Amino acid sequence: MSFPHWSLKSCATTCRFPHGMSFAPPFSLTFLCCERARVLQSVGSSKLKASMKAVVITSPGGPDVLKLQEVENPQVKDDEVLIKVAATAVNRADTIQRKGAYPPPPGSSPYLGLECSGTIEAVGKHVSRWQAGDRSVGSSKLKASMKAVVITSPGGPDVLKLQEVEDPQLKDDEVLIKVAAAAVNGSDTIQRKGAYPPPPGSSPYLGLECSGTIEAVGKHVSRWQAGDRVCALLSGGGYAEKVAVPAGHVFPIPPGISMTDAASFPEVACTVWSTVFMMSRLSAGETFLVHGGSSGIGTFAIQIAKYQGARVFVTAGNEEKLAACKNLGADVCINYKTEDFVARVKEETGGKGVDVILDSIGADYFRRNLDSLNFDGRLFVIGLMSGPVTELDLRAVLSRRLTIQAAGLRYRSPENKAVIVREVENNVWPAIVAGKVKTVIYKSFPLSEAAEAHRLMESSQHIGKILLVLTLLGSAGCVMLTMHFTIQLVSQHLFYWKNPKEQKAIIIIILMAPIYAVDSFVGLLDIKGSKTFFMFLDSIKECYEALVIAKFLALLYSYLKISISKNIVPDEIKGREIHHSFPMTLFQPRTVRLNHQTLKLLKYWTWQFVIIRPVCSVLMITLQAFGLYPSWLSWTFTVILNLSVSLALYSLVLFYHVFAKELAPHSPLAKFLCIKGIVFFVFWQGVVIDILAAVGVIRSHHFWLDVEHIEEAIQNVLICLEMVVFSVLQQYAYHVAPYSGDVEKKMLNKKRE
Repeated sequence: MSFPHWSLKSCATTCRFPHGMSFAPPFSLTFLCCERARVLQSVGSSKLKASMKAVVITSPGGPDVLKLQEVENPQVKDDEVLIKVAATAVNRADTIQRKGAYPPPPGSSPYLGLECSGTIEAVGKHVSRWQAGDRSVGSSKLKASMKAVVITSPGGPDVLKLQEVEDPQLKDDEVLIKVAAAAVNGSDTIQRKGAYPPPPGSSPYLGLECSGTIEAVGKHVSRWQAGDRVCALLSGGGYAEKVAVPAGHVFPIPPGISMTDAASFPEVACTVWSTVFMMSRLSAGETFLVHGGSSGIGTFAIQIAKYQGARVFVTAGNEEKLAACKNLGADVCINYKTEDFVARVKEETGGKGVDVILDSIGADYFRRNLDSLNFDGRLFVIGLMSGPVTELDLRAVLSRRLTIQAAGLRYRSPENKAVIVREVENNVWPAIVAGKVKTVIYKSFPLSEAAEAHRLMESSQHIGKILLVLTLLGSAGCVMLTMHFTIQLVSQHLFYWKNPKEQKAIIIIILMAPIYAVDSFVGLLDIKGSKTFFMFLDSIKECYEALVIAKFLALLYSYLKISISKNIVPDEIKGREIHHSFPMTLFQPRTVRLNHQTLKLLKYWTWQFVIIRPVCSVLMITLQAFGLYPSWLSWTFTVILNLSVSLALYSLVLFYHVFAKELAPHSPLAKFLCIKGIVFFVFWQGVVIDILAAVGVIRSHHFWLDVEHIEEAIQNVLICLEMVVFSVLQQYAYHVAPYSGDVEKKMLNKKRE
């Protein structure tokens, strides 16, 4: 019922109104309420007098049978809400109902309208999510309010599609998390094929762990509140924008860990701690073998086992993966393709075998795992990659007192999972905070590329966790916006090409923002690049910066009709005093008279940076590439370049102050701030990031990504964002208006003729 001013909706068919959207639904035709109905006085009464208006079908027929009439208020049931309708949409089904061929279901409102928007006026006594005053949309058809990766049918990665789905329903003991990142696990690929369904009552969507921000909490939740930054162990639903999860399955994000990286911890931490330590009782001084050492489970197990004092053995399929395991702390690394891991384990343990094995392979490794165990050894099976069926000779189990266990984390009871989560928080989180256990993230994907993430997972080429990052394309979006605003301004100048000398300089200047943005984005694409690579990228930006400074001075000369090459200096500015300040007074008189020679000197002071910057860049990159770049040489180049750029900027500031009155009509300050602002922000935010890293605020939790790489990434992301701002400011500072007047007048006159 939507055509009336009042509408009843079951809680299950009511959605919160998206922030920033008007009440009118996004449909081609809507009705807007034109008269306020009286406030509902007695919801619980058995009969209410007519107190609202509704469109009534007076008799089956054409559109003329629809009449706006006074009708009774609707009755609010215990599980319903009463909505004061602001707008409702017209559907084809309404026209069929009007003709008498599409009656409403028994017990439903007799009035037209299948969807509406408005404000909740009252709620039934069994309703907990909604309250009076909420702005909402309600419809049996309007449930989609978030995006999730959906398995359209069992099969390969291509069956994964990002679709609009209904928001999760929040239970009393749950929290609703707005997902920032979710990790990909091997079990996700099995579920995609139809062989690993979620537990009953769980989300049908993929994703066993996530990180994000709590949006809402159930009424029985006391520890968490809206706004908390958390990560969580899930039974499903991580591949979505929102997920509801029991409050007992939620972790605080460890200090020093980013929101994105935190998504890679819950599943592996709970799996490894519950199987290896809680059930298999691995202790300090024992030996531990984990198969698939370069997987997400493996990389985590290596680190936490070493932290607990065990000797760690791993198997992996190539030397790159073995090297990664070695870097994480593995003591014995075995290439299962070229070595017999049973023989190697026996050799390394003096014929005894290891104390605990964590196996995800299954049938093919079962008997070989038993042969690799020491007396009182414990085998824990968590996966069946090679199959579920094998044979067991019980004599080996009996004679060496072996323990064989198997379990999956996903199908444990919520209460058991909550116990594991608390154990992990108490025992594993301190190791993460101390930097003893780090995230191992091989590659990140946006949520829309879940299929590509699955392909990579199934290729076994990854090392560590693969993350689906919802905001990965943000920097690319900033670059595109910067390009858009810049191209728009450049095209305007090209269209109104009136003063080539000035406008060439302007185009070179305004291209500074997109060049900085693209250069920084390239740095993000190769986040693990070498120092030489990042030095090359910085050199591109700063060499172009030198050219821009020189062109800006040339632009100011042009405004004053000065030509150094043609020895043209207007008489009205000759002899004007120039006052130098310290430290330039060490090299120049405090006061000099302006003439051709002093103007030429200002030009040289700007152009010296155009020459010195590229020369220093070539030397720095060459020396860095050959490993001949000690810290003292780095500081030497830093001092030279800072003196050079300071001299260039000084010449611009000096010129502006001397000719401020003559330059005022050209908005030189706004133009200069666009240049100085870019240089200022890039330089000083780099200094701030260095300080934060030095005091330990910015830390590395990656075994392959050091603090310097993280600093570069933060710097590049900030530059991509800032260049959008500067490209917008340039629209004002370098507007085409001074050059478009005559052309527009001619076009207007031609149009009149």
